[in-house]
Amino acid sequence: MALLKPHSAPLTLGALSVAGVLALTACGGDGGASEETATPEAPAVEVDEELAALVPADIAEAGSVTIGVEASYPPGEYLDEDGETALGFNVDLVTAALGKLGLEAEWVPTAFDSIVIGVDTGTYDLGSSSFTVTEERMEQVNMISYFSSGTQWFAQTGNPQDVDPDNACGMRIAVQSDTTHDADIEARSEACVEAGEEAITIQKFENQPLATETVVSGVNDASLADMPTAVYALEQTGEGVLELIGEQYDAAPYGVLTHKEDTELAEAVAAAFNAIIEDGTYTEILGEWGVEAGVLETAEVNPEL
Repeated sequence: MALLKPHSAPLTLGALSVAGVLALTACGGDGGASEETATPEAPAVEVDEELAALVPADIAEAGSVTIGVEASYPPGEYLDEDGETALGFNVDLVTAALGKLGLEAEWVPTAFDSIVIGVDTGTYDLGSSSFTVTEERMEQVNMISYFSSGTQWFAQTGNPQDVDPDNACGMRIAVQSDTTHDADIEARSEACVEAGEEAITIQKFENQPLATETVVSGVNDASLADMPTAVYALEQTGEGVLELIGEQYDAAPYGVLTHKEDTELAEAVAAAFNAIIEDGTYTEILGEWGVEAGVLETAEVNPEL
């Protein structure tokens, strides 16, 4: 998530339970996979003892890590119908990597803007919530790259307000708060004002499903999100409701967070990601979720951008 946060999930996935999920054509308020379809099953992963030896002793002894997640950003991460179990392609990727290290994942749903702080203060061992790798974030925490995604705009089918992402002055745009998309649209609005044009009316929401709902209802003219989430919104709202506008841009890696001083854990997680890339588990997960376009060849700690 390009939350300063930032492909689709299989396009057959049914309604899902996420905070503020769309109560629309293809989505049910109480969520869960539909009777006709099912959430992809996470692959079994065997422990790699050499990699497990890289894990810091205290974490290895505990056998698990706590992971802060903002679980309302499908298909990357969202809650199952029980309201507790984290699902999504990011969840499966991270869980598989941790499996190589002999660690269990304890996902802790929380507000997105609290995750970096939570990792920094030790509330969570890791953070994983479609975080786009940015220089600013890498000053606060370590980031292990493992996937890539760009930003995509979308509007009602037919783009009735003729929204142009490159010239959205005067438009009403919905966005998730504290994301890179939030910063993106703020910068575009400032540019409009500086050019003597009308500012963009920006409406910010706690999660992307709420922002998307206002586009479907016509309250806002368009929204922008990570490509997988934008494509997912189109599929889940039903045929002919929404369409992508413009092209994906600013593609960048997602990163898992560790404490800035915990380089040992960061290197172990990166090695584990590279192990699932090498043995095919990584591409298996991406294929099951339909997000092959985001493949990275190598996971790195604090990659150069």
